[in-house]
Amino acid sequence: MIITENEKSEVVFSSLFFRHYPALSEEIGKIICSYNKGLGAVFNTKDYWVRDFMPIQIDKDVFVKFIYNPDYLQGQKKYITDVDKVLTRSPVYQNYKIINMPLVVDGGNMVFCRRRMSPYGLISFVVMTEKMLVENPQYSKEQIEELFKSTFGHIVIVWLPWDREDTFGHTDGIVKFIGSSQFGRPNVLVNLELYDDDIANQMYESLAKYFKVEELKLSEYDELSWAYINSLQTQDFIIVPGIGNEVTDAETLDQYRKLFPEYKDHIYQVQMRDFIKENGGALNCLTWTIRQEDSQEGYSKTNLKKGIEIGLEI
Repeated sequence: MIITENEKSEVVFSSLFFRHYPALSEEIGKIICSYNKGLGAVFNTKDYWVRDFMPIQIDKDVFVKFIYNPDYLQGQKKYITDVDKVLTRSPVYQNYKIINMPLVVDGGNMVFCRRRMSPYGLISFVVMTEKMLVENPQYSKEQIEELFKSTFGHIVIVWLPWDREDTFGHTDGIVKFIGSSQFGRPNVLVNLELYDDDIANQMYESLAKYFKVEELKLSEYDELSWAYINSLQTQDFIIVPGIGNEVTDAETLDQYRKLFPEYKDHIYQVQMRDFIKENGGALNCLTWTIRQEDSQEGYSKTNLKKGIEIGLEI
């Protein structure tokens, strides 16, 4: 079982993001708070990328925690967040049941999808690049798949090739789960134009075995156009990163509106080219999204600032 992004109600950032990017975080925060949904911050983080190190929610109060020890930070270990310290700082998170998986993996390399196979059951998918195999040489591919099945239930790993020029090897800039009709194939949105044809074709073939694949169609492709896939989604709204190109920003927003008709007028765009260029991540990377049965009401700007300072779940 897995809770997908369209079922999430709370959005959590690193407190560093609020501190270092007040204008951008305020713009995003106003959208979230307009839905009277939770907006919060976690502390003791060493960088902004809470998606990468925070646990994956599989039930109301059950989370799966992986080992956060990425190879690309081995020469800069001061940026490796101790997740246990982050969870300990908040009394709310201490109430969660945490299942530890002995695998090194970033949350940005796990895109979850789901499909109803029959009136009685669901099957989940997780899309990952094969970078995970490189970071866990002590396990075979079959052993990793068994670990996932024993933890998540009926889940299929969809393996994508890892382009070694992509240091991070994340899938959340490659593929986004759109949804699926009842008993139908899940739909995914992809951006494969930035990859060489050989790798792009391999990625497409791997995805097409399980999903209906929708290509992000742009009149031109920027080095940052992967960020369009790296959007923030909850059960109420979607926020798409803008990269400062008026034409492709508009094309992306139009395509999101067609692919996610259930969101109607609840799809937004926030310009963040400078942030993406400077830091190498966008909105999915920045956020830890969770489902809470009883979301607290949104906060005004004043209360938002107060909540961040004292570490409330807001």
